[in-house]
Amino acid sequence: MNEKGQSWPEAMLSLVIVMVIFGSLLPLATTLTSSVAGKKSAMIAAQTTYQAAILFKSSGQATGRRSHEELHYDWTVQDGRICVVYEVQQVANRKCVSI
Repeated sequence: MNEKGQSWPEAMLSLVIVMVIFGSLLPLATTLTSSVAGKKSAMIAAQTTYQAAILFKSSGQATGRRSHEELHYDWTVQDGRICVVYEVQQVANRKCVSI
């Protein structure tokens, strides 16, 4: 053993540990974060649908827009359905609910 510092096997073990962390755990965390953000946007779209239903039943308003955290949720009422269109990570999503 080398008494003056780290040995070659210790250095290789440290390198392998760093590679495992940056090669698998960080991409996994990024994927989970993106998944949670998508689910949060879907939940806000559902809330927007509920608010649109209230506005439509009370005042007859058939279109509208809600903004939340710099995302826009556009809703319309057509053919007995309320549809909310929103964009997450440059992908357009649509959530429709029957009245």
